[in-house]
Amino acid sequence: MADEAARVGDLRHHARAARSVGRAPVPDLIVEKHNTSHTGTHLDAALHCVHDGQTTAQIPLEKCVGPAFVLHLPHRSGKGDHFEKSDFEPHAQAIKKHRKLLIATGWSRNWDTPDYYDNFPGFSREGAQYIVALGLDLIGVEQSSIHPSDHLEVHRIFFRREVVIVEGLKNVAELPQGEVDFTAAPWRFEGGDGSPVRAFARI
Repeated sequence: MADEAARVGDLRHHARAARSVGRAPVPDLIVEKHNTSHTGTHLDAALHCVHDGQTTAQIPLEKCVGPAFVLHLPHRSGKGDHFEKSDFEPHAQAIKKHRKLLIATGWSRNWDTPDYYDNFPGFSREGAQYIVALGLDLIGVEQSSIHPSDHLEVHRIFFRREVVIVEGLKNVAELPQGEVDFTAAPWRFEGGDGSPVRAFARI
């Protein structure tokens, strides 16, 4: 891709500052912010669901940066839908090649509404097992998690193979299906099970 033709798509939801703790006459603004490691657009490390699993500080950065394959699944955008093995089989070679997969459903349109957390689309166990077996390094979704109810087991399918999970992405459906240059680097939390990320894609 030519540099002059490239553009950057912001895939992170906006965060709001809690309050300023700066005092006059100091001109600097200092913001105090309180949140969990799984707030907004964030990354899950294996420690989130696996005892003695990998922490955010131990994740190799090359897993979080580089070419990713964007896969559009608009037919899996409804409440209770599952990402199935059959959704990924036609794209197996692209997933193997890129090792980072971003799922586009348009679900982020529900951000900041009650529907966002209500029975959102997620991976079936079979679907998760299939793409993990392709040698995946990272999976990114627009939803707040990778499954609304089978949370623990589906996470562990990815974490047993040290696949990084990025949740709460935004605007993925605005990206073209195919290759993008993706970044979602975590904070280096010693002992951290997750981290907010600034996710973006260069097209």
